[in-house]
Amino acid sequence: MSNLLFHNIGRWAYLHHLKPVCKVTGRLLRFFNGCEIPYTADIDRSVVFAHKGLGVVVGHDAVIGSGVKILQHVTIGGRGNIRGNPVIGSDVLIGAGACVLGRITIGDHAKIGANAVVLQDVPAGATAVGVPARILPPKDEVPADE
Repeated sequence: MSNLLFHNIGRWAYLHHLKPVCKVTGRLLRFFNGCEIPYTADIDRSVVFAHKGLGVVVGHDAVIGSGVKILQHVTIGGRGNIRGNPVIGSDVLIGAGACVLGRITIGDHAKIGANAVVLQDVPAGATAVGVPARILPPKDEVPADE
């Protein structure tokens, strides 16, 4: 079964105050797909978890927009003493092993490189790579070599 199906059932139960159903779907999701996607996270139905979301961990109040593709072993969550989880825009690609941490915003059409550790906002259309991640401008804004 799809991890998003488990999440959607748990989210529906959460919104209808059926807490036992929420907990069961969360445990089934963890058992069958090896990922932690809480029912309290606001995740669009069009989000794609590659490899069935293997190793993916999402924070409890994270927001993930439409058309986002999340590869394996990604962490989206809080950061130490900073309360809050990331808000991820639409049509974002998050590479394998990436960590998106803290109360930050990832703009629409952004790309997060594999194993990047993102600790700051990423503007729309930009790419974040490295540890800690540095922001590369969209390709149409890159200055030409002289």
